[in-house]
Amino acid sequence: MNIQQLRYVVATAEHGSMTAAAAALFVAQPALSRAVRQLERELDLTLFARDGRGIALTPAGETFVRRARAVLTSIATLRTTAAATPASAPLVIAASPTLQAALAIPILAGLREHGVAVHTRLLGGSGSPEVADLVASGRADLGLCDSAVTSDLVAVPIGRAEVRLYSPAATDLPDRVTLADLGRVPLVLPTAGSARRATLDAFFAGCGITPEVAVETDERHAWLAAVTHGIASCLWHSVETPRVPLPGVVARGFDPPIHRTLTALHRADDETPLPRHLLEVLRRVGGLLSG
Repeated sequence: MNIQQLRYVVATAEHGSMTAAAAALFVAQPALSRAVRQLERELDLTLFARDGRGIALTPAGETFVRRARAVLTSIATLRTTAAATPASAPLVIAASPTLQAALAIPILAGLREHGVAVHTRLLGGSGSPEVADLVASGRADLGLCDSAVTSDLVAVPIGRAEVRLYSPAATDLPDRVTLADLGRVPLVLPTAGSARRATLDAFFAGCGITPEVAVETDERHAWLAAVTHGIASCLWHSVETPRVPLPGVVARGFDPPIHRTLTALHRADDETPLPRHLLEVLRRVGGLLSG
């Protein structure tokens, strides 16, 4: 989901047809229609239904449009705040290398496409606990996490990511796997003793699984490399889905599905305008994703 799609949906609702919305936004009607349909598929929602006079919002569409308008209003406020913020005062966001690439950069790029240029500094953390420490200590304004942390920080849900199992194509597994299947395939895991490994070990223990460890590495780019070379399988969530299909690799969802909640962390006493308004955008986008 991107900001452009939100604008297209709201314009279609306001003008009563995709043709009129495209004319108002000075875009080609087929491009607008494709973007809206792609959003509907991504969210598994029908936003518009045809009636005798054209198209009309479904009940789900009415809710979505109301929330989308709130997101666009928050972005406009953020744009004004960013323009008034001195360039010498960057917004500092803490995140793991994975979430920097898969979440922070796309968020900033999407905002920049719509006139919100935020001077940002990204700080790396090995996992959610370290990210929380960076925010709590004041070294970062916001933190992006993909696992729960225990702290006095305010955690704002901003979406969900589905966990999938990426395996070599020759691996004998059903189309959708169960947790028990994890115990019978070699896995790539973080290095023993790391925060992420501790999180996974606790997960495995809770499921009664003893994993077969094939490779240990904290370099995430090496995980899929191990899969493509047929060495092992790995757990990977949808926020970091590869941009292009990987040859010889099959991604399988779990039955039932497993999701990780993505959250933004901030200090309760931090009233700095820029991170506060960015947080509002993230909060409202999270509301769209949660239905």
